[in-house]
Amino acid sequence: MLAATGLATALATIASIVAEKKLGILCTDVHKISRPKIPCIGGFGVLAGILTGFPLLLINGYIDLTYLEAFLSSILISFAIGLADDVIDLKSRWKIVLGILPAIPILLLHVYEPRPWIPMAGFIRISTLYPLLLLAAFTVYQNGANMIDTHNGTLPIFVLSTHLFAFATKLLTGSDIASCLPLLTVIVTVLVYSLFNVYPAKIFNGNTGAFILGATIPLMLVKYRLELYYIMASVPMFINGFYYIASVRGFLQKESVKRPTYVDEKGCIHASKDPSAPITLVRLVTGFARNGLSEKELVAALYTIFMLSSLISAALIIAMGYR
Repeated sequence: MLAATGLATALATIASIVAEKKLGILCTDVHKISRPKIPCIGGFGVLAGILTGFPLLLINGYIDLTYLEAFLSSILISFAIGLADDVIDLKSRWKIVLGILPAIPILLLHVYEPRPWIPMAGFIRISTLYPLLLLAAFTVYQNGANMIDTHNGTLPIFVLSTHLFAFATKLLTGSDIASCLPLLTVIVTVLVYSLFNVYPAKIFNGNTGAFILGATIPLMLVKYRLELYYIMASVPMFINGFYYIASVRGFLQKESVKRPTYVDEKGCIHASKDPSAPITLVRLVTGFARNGLSEKELVAALYTIFMLSSLISAALIIAMGYR
């Protein structure tokens, strides 16, 4: 199952790269001196992996039909929103509103348990509030994923790190491999896809990839009742989104906002000195480097931040008694 998932992801991503080059669907990699043209829409590879892996989980008895219907419906809705954004460039307010739609299949088919785990209190029931929080979680994670997708590999590595340590947390707190296969299927999909997006990227995620990758987090959060862990592990995404929104005073199209960094003639990335430029995680990281950072150094720092955030979050909730 996992091998088929990984193979489908790789083949679909390679096919996307070839097709987009032929069709001229290319974007400029502005953080490289040579400014290469890169295929723009990577979500097809992620979608192919999930559409391969999850039906196989059903066939082998690891998930039931109701969960498959809810999960795939949610993923397909996320994919459609992202693709629409890539094609017609949706306004920010529409992306926020539409971002709640992938939660609808989860709620309608009731494949969730409204009892999140709270330290010292255990699993508490919040039947009325939980569906509202779930709607918010989907739009926050999909749009937050889009906002953190700034440099080669940052988004898939962020998503991969959160899922990897969620998997470790479940195993260390008594779950078996079989019960974690849906999560492992997502991990394999994101891992294989990330090989094409990490520095130097062979394909960009596009909004299609960002929305589908972002949606996997609330989907796994609900499936494994790891709400607190995923929230803690997502602190870098929240910092990026909070400071960005606060500094530009609202939800603005990225085209109308000044760049938070600039690239010098040597290819080093520096924090913008313009006070009106938005504050982002990347701007904060590059601000600590007097002479700037190469893109390779910058993404390595970001990958490390994401992994450490997930590792610390997993260690903390286990230490607090999650079971």
